Order: sequence, then C-alpha cells, then structure tokens
Amino acid sequence: MTSYAFKLSFSQISCSGCGISRIRGIICPDCGRSPQPWEIDTAGRARREAATEARKLLAQPVAPLPTGLLGVPETLHAALFKRLATWHSGFFTAVAQAAQATERGAADLKACVVEFTELRAMVHNTDARRPLIVLLTTLRELAAELTSMIDAYLAALLASTPLEAQKHGAQAQSHLDRAAELIKTANTAADGADLLAAERDTARIQTILLARALRTYEVSDLLALDAAARDQLQDITSSPGVNGSGVMLAIGQVLAQSIFDPERFREVMRLAYDVFRSNPEALRALAQEPVFESDFKRALHELFDGSMEAVHAVDHATHSRQAGRALLGIAMAQVEGPGQVIASALLLACGRKTAAYTNLRHKNATELITAAQQEPGLHGLLDGLDNDLRTGRAHALVHYDDAGVVIERKKNTRTVAWRDVIDGVFQGYESIHACQLALWQAVGELGFTNFATEDLWGALGLTPEQMITMMLENSSYQDVAVTPGERHWKVEARTESAPAPSAHVALIRPHLPGHVDELSFTVHQEDGFHTLAGPLAPWHEFATAPQDSEAKMMAYLRAQLSWTYDNAPVLSTHHVRRWTALQAAQTMDQAPAEAITRLRSFRDLAKFAGDDELVWALTGVIRHKRLGKTSQATAELSRMHSWCSLPAVLPEWF
Repeated sequence: MTSYAFKLSFSQISCSGCGISRIRGIICPDCGRSPQPWEIDTAGRARREAATEARKLLAQPVAPLPTGLLGVPETLHAALFKRLATWHSGFFTAVAQAAQATERGAADLKACVVEFTELRAMVHNTDARRPLIVLLTTLRELAAELTSMIDAYLAALLASTPLEAQKHGAQAQSHLDRAAELIKTANTAADGADLLAAERDTARIQTILLARALRTYEVSDLLALDAAARDQLQDITSSPGVNGSGVMLAIGQVLAQSIFDPERFREVMRLAYDVFRSNPEALRALAQEPVFESDFKRALHELFDGSMEAVHAVDHATHSRQAGRALLGIAMAQVEGPGQVIASALLLACGRKTAAYTNLRHKNATELITAAQQEPGLHGLLDGLDNDLRTGRAHALVHYDDAGVVIERKKNTRTVAWRDVIDGVFQGYESIHACQLALWQAVGELGFTNFATEDLWGALGLTPEQMITMMLENSSYQDVAVTPGERHWKVEARTESAPAPSAHVALIRPHLPGHVDELSFTVHQEDGFHTLAGPLAPWHEFATAPQDSEAKMMAYLRAQLSWTYDNAPVLSTHHVRRWTALQAAQTMDQAPAEAITRLRSFRDLAKFAGDDELVWALTGVIRHKRLGKTSQATAELSRMHSWCSLPAVLPEWF
C-alpha cells in the first residue's frame, strides 16, 4: 500500500515547576504545571490555524449544484479520476508544507480541500440509477473514505503532541488504504459497464462475462466456478441448486455488479425461488408442459432480438427521438416476452391463478403482469416492467421530447423522465434475470436440469463450436478443436493441468446440437493423449430422472457403463457389483413387493452391464424375497454379501 509521511516540529521549553523539557504551550506531563500565557509556538499555531480553516471547509454539508443532478454517471468516473490523479499529490504536498507552517502551505491546503469538496459534490449530485448503481455507490463510499482521510490528516496537524499526531496519522493511513481498495472496485465496475456497453458480438459478451466471473470468484476454471458460486447460491436461496446453477449465478452476479442493483437482484432471486418451491406440484406441471418450455425459450429469444434491434437503433440514431423509441421497444419486449411468461409461472406457483397454462398463455400480457405486481406474495418481483410504456409504444400513444417520454392514457397523461426510462428498462432486465435464474434452479431440483436450454445459445447467435470452445478455454484448456459430424462430434484440446475429462464432457454436452448421438473428447497432455467417448442418449435419461432418486443413480451408472476411456470401460465390474450389492442388502428389510420391484430394476442394470454372474446372484435374491427359507439361494446371498466390500476406487482422471 502507498503511504505518505510528513514532519511536524514541536517547540520545547524548560518547565518552571520541575525543570524538565516539555512542549511549549501544554500542561507539564511530570508536575502538572499549566503553561504560561506568554508561551507561544508560532509555527505550531500557524499550522493549527491552517488546519482549522481547512477542517471547517471539509465539514460543510454537500450542497446541490446550481444545475441540479448531473445525470451523466457514465462520464463521472473518468472525470473524477482524472482530477483525483493530480489532486492527491497536490494535497499531500500541501499537508507537508502546512506542517512546516509556510504561508503557501496554508493557502494550498485550503485550495486542495475546496477542490475536494467540489469533487465530492460531483459524486453526490450525480443520479445513482441503473445501469451504474454499483459505480455510483462505490464512488460515494470513496468520497466518504477520502473525507475521513483528509480529516485525520488535519487532526494530525492540530495535534498538540507527537503521540497524538502519530495516532491520527495511523488513522489517516487506514482510510487511505481503504480508499485504494474502493478505487480498484470502482475501476472494475466502470470497466465492466464500459465493456458490456461497447461490445456488440454475442460470443465476445459471453466470453467477457465468464472471464470476469472467474476473476470475481478467484477460481481457475468453470468447475471450480460452479462450486464456488453454488456456495453463494446456498446463502441466497438456502439451496445449492444443481450442477450448472453456480455458473448461471456467477454470470448473473457479474451483470448485477456491472449494470444492476446487486442487492435487489439477489433479493428478487431469493423471493422468486421461495415462491416457485412453495408449490412443487404446480411447478412440475409447468415444466412438463411442452408449450410452457417453448414459450419460455421464445420469450428469451424475443427479448434478445428486441435488445439487439434497440442497440442497432441507438448506434445509428440521428435524433434522440429514435433512441427513445428503441428504449421503449425494449420495454415492450420485456412485457410481451419473458415478463408475460414469468408472471404466469409466478401466479400459478403462488396460487393466484389456477387455470391451465395452456389457457393462461392467451391472456393479455399487461393483465398478467398487473395481477402479479398487485399480488402481495409477489410484491416487488416484477418491478421495472412498465405496462404504460408497453401500451403507449404499441398503440402510438407516446410523444418524445428532450426531458423524457409523454404517454397518453385514458384518464390522464404520464410523463417519464429519460433517466427513469433507462433505470426502468435495466430494472426490468434485473427482475426478469433474477426470476429466470430462480425458475431454472427450482425446476432443475425437480429433475428438469435441461429445461429451456437446448439450442438456447444458438438462438442467441452463438454456434455450438463457439460455446464448446468458450467452455473449455475457461476450464484451463488450450488449442480447442471441434470437428462436427453428421451424428458423431469430436472435440480435441490440450491442457497442462491434471484433466478431469468426465466432468468437462458435462460442460460440452449441453451445447451439442440435438441430432448428435455420440461424442469423443480427446485431451492432449505431456504423456500423450487420452479419449473419453460414448453415446449421448444415456445422459439425456440421466438429466431427466428425478433429482436425488435411485432412478437417477441408476441412469448415471448406465450412462457411465456406455462410455469408454482409451477404449476401456469407464466403470469396472467391481463398481457395479459393489453398488448393486449394497442396494440389494437394503431390500432385506423391505416388504416383498417393494423389494422385488427394486431388485428387478437392479437385475436390468446387470443385464445392461453384461454381467451374467451379477444377474444370477440377483435372480437368487429375488427368489429368496418371494420364497424365504425354501428359496435355496444361499450361494447367491453369500456372493452378494461378499460384493458389499469389493474395492471400487475411481481412477485419478475421473
């Protein structure tokens, strides 16, 4: 950390009471004798007068600027830091000169404090709204920290003893260190907003979001990112979600820190998740309804397309009216697209609506969103979705002027300032994204882990090759090569770290086209190359099996049994026999009907694995559950018991 130091001189005099040397003008610390009226430290008095005058200026409340709110937060960061770069060196020079009681030091100190109060007023008089709430909040914290730092340095100049001055100097350094951290945070927020605002390529935007998420969570790859963000997901929703939930949250957090209100984003996500999880029957019915999934995906596509059209319109606008129309176009897309679909899901989950979704989807979008916004149990979840902007834009009842948007309504006219329009559009995105993540998490926990994700990125302008490359490059792989085939895709990559191909294949699978049946993933390392390959259908069955169920575990085993690593089975016979034997042992305490149903499913798994000995043993256990002691299944039961303790260590690469 940068530190600054300056010298303070204190004039000494012999105490007339005890004769020791003490600082002029203070009570003797040894005998307690008061100083004489004629004891004057000229230099000390001069620096204290300079510090007192500067402190009065610093303590003045922040007054509104004559022109009111600046309303240009996107230019504030650059303007503020450009002035701070020269201000801070001038301030410390002025403090050092004032410490030596020079006339120029006193004048420069006053000028520096006056300039700082102007900078502070710039920050406090700038409108703190989306998309730069985080930046403005950080800059205001920075202004407060710098105020405390200046005050502590002035207190050091006012100190009557060296020890007191050192104490205030240490406090000032602490505030300076904190200010340095806030400057870094402000730069990160500004850079993130600038990158997202300037970028037009969808693949680049996604790459930026993933890269910033990895830096934010201080992890090296997407698997570690998912784990770290799922810990945070646990804090937000009291549930870690399913695999992949963490990455989605991490990207959402990057967006929140760049263009949303992070606290509200997390709170909306928490509340929406509670609503969805409160009615699992309704949520399961929704997730199983094909038209709901297609509506959900279509709504996201429409919002994306509408946003891209708006960006194009703003980029090429020759009049503010055209930019205004583009913003209202986004507001309309929010209401008619994902707003309508998410409002329907929330209304069904909270019990406000009971009609089938197939009927509800034909209702008017503004009616559904109004119902959701008025429902006490959904309060605040869809803030930012403005029915007036949607209706006015759709029916040409909007006029644009320099101040904002004028909307004609049946009963009255509503004027919305441009800063409120912009803030509202981003708040709408914030609400939609938070509710979307909550919905994905809730349906994923019901077993619908691929809900509305198939071909999603393709509809948003990203090819499967781009997504696969992006995922692997953000997981410590280089030289990624994707070779598409009619039914069989091949992916190759190089890594210098210990690979986890089985886990990384899980990152690839969601981005393969639906017609692909088989995948081969080859990893090149120093010792050569290794290939993990197999069919995709078993993994689709695994994805749709109920979460935390025996059926899901069996689907997982079938999927792993279908795959090979360097042409050898991924799972050994020992793994399947040990797991099956342990499960079969549990059936001994179950009723025969329930036990036999489970045992038959285990035998089907054994047949799938081609393990005739395991099939034989399970047939004997089934006979034993039916006939009891007369089953003559002693050998089979003994063999199953011995398999409960088989060694089944997974290979290092797994």
